[in-house]
Amino acid sequence: MSSSVSTDPPAGERGAGPVRRRLVSLGIGVVLAVGLWVGLTGFTATGPTKAPAFSLPRLGPGPRVSVPIVGEGAHDPVVVTFFASWCGPCHTELPTVARVARQARAAGDKVRFIGIDDNDAAASGLAFARASGVDFPVGRDWLVLVAPRFDVQGNPSTVFIAGDGDVVKTVRGPMTAEALDAEIARIDRT
Repeated sequence: MSSSVSTDPPAGERGAGPVRRRLVSLGIGVVLAVGLWVGLTGFTATGPTKAPAFSLPRLGPGPRVSVPIVGEGAHDPVVVTFFASWCGPCHTELPTVARVARQARAAGDKVRFIGIDDNDAAASGLAFARASGVDFPVGRDWLVLVAPRFDVQGNPSTVFIAGDGDVVKTVRGPMTAEALDAEIARIDRT
């Protein structure tokens, strides 16, 4: 007597396997898409709406570097650029920022530039800033205390602050001269 055992599902369930797999795949896809959307929009840190005040020792000789700016230039828009000598993309971006800052000043724009050298040896940061053509004030933040207050999580990053102290935009990653010019024009009108 031979006994055969069928591994086929009963006739009513034969189509359920492919349908079930499709539904599970669709469900996983929806969950991943929603998770991606929430990660990119719903929970993306936007940073502060008002620029937090800070004061740092200057990289090199000179007075402390502070926001808000007091005295001459108070209530002017400010571009804060975060960099470090060990940051590869900063070696391309910082000379661009320095050039745009000089051009803005020559054009009579009222925008001020401030650099923040993060987690860097003072001598390395100063040499890098000078080699990049930076002639605006740079604060030394070797303990990286200021960046988190602006929700900056890496170098290079640039924060655009309107004259009233509102943070208008934060850009994480390198910027082109064209993008810098566009944001400067935006905050220079405020």
